[in-house]
Amino acid sequence: MEQYFVSKKVEGNSLSISDKEIYKHLATVLRHKAGDVIYLVDQDNDLFQATVTQIDTNNKCIQFSIEKSNKPSTELPVDVTVACSLSKKDKIEWITQKATELGAKKIIFFDSQYSIMHWKSNVIEKKLTRLQEIAKNAAQQSKRRLIPEVVYLGDISKLNNSDVELKLIAYEESAKEGETSILAQSLSKSPKSIICAFGPEGGFSSEEVSELKNHEFVSIGLGPRIMRAETAPMYFLSVLSYKYELNSK
Repeated sequence: MEQYFVSKKVEGNSLSISDKEIYKHLATVLRHKAGDVIYLVDQDNDLFQATVTQIDTNNKCIQFSIEKSNKPSTELPVDVTVACSLSKKDKIEWITQKATELGAKKIIFFDSQYSIMHWKSNVIEKKLTRLQEIAKNAAQQSKRRLIPEVVYLGDISKLNNSDVELKLIAYEESAKEGETSILAQSLSKSPKSIICAFGPEGGFSSEEVSELKNHEFVSIGLGPRIMRAETAPMYFLSVLSYKYELNSK
């Protein structure tokens, strides 16, 4: 059953939606009719079961009867931020989509010493708008209650201002040295919020790692194999899902 985000608070037992994108998808593409049921998430991240009562083709709007849903939340029980160095366009979009599907609450992109891609100031807003739309579509598809925020920080040093409980760096040198326990030890403390930084194809420089460590970031390995820049964040999010959702009892 489809799910859509609406940019207002849902109140009462009826709702009219004139959002062009939602109308086109429901009325034109999927050809919904009165009696069909979908889910809506409002600006307070509450989930509602919405039954189509009327499709107004003249005014391009859809009327629904509304009932708040008691379905359990699909959000990770820990707030997770993945911070990734800029990569090629298709990889950035892929990271945004898959990180959303896997539960990230915030997705950060930044420049680092070995980044092969850099954004000019005049394209940043356009690129973020595109990525935010990808996150929205992925959140709808994966039945999430919120849309991750996608931001660009520019220089890696701005990660030092991250106000979260647990700060991690996925560092390939830690993996090469056989480090396998720090991540598990860190997660055993059950932090409420986590950020993990991931380097570009060429990895982090030792200077960048030192700077982040000076601001309470902890260097971790992600197993014995060296992963691609776009694979590592997905591995990390999957670990969190297993730890806090599938193995929580």
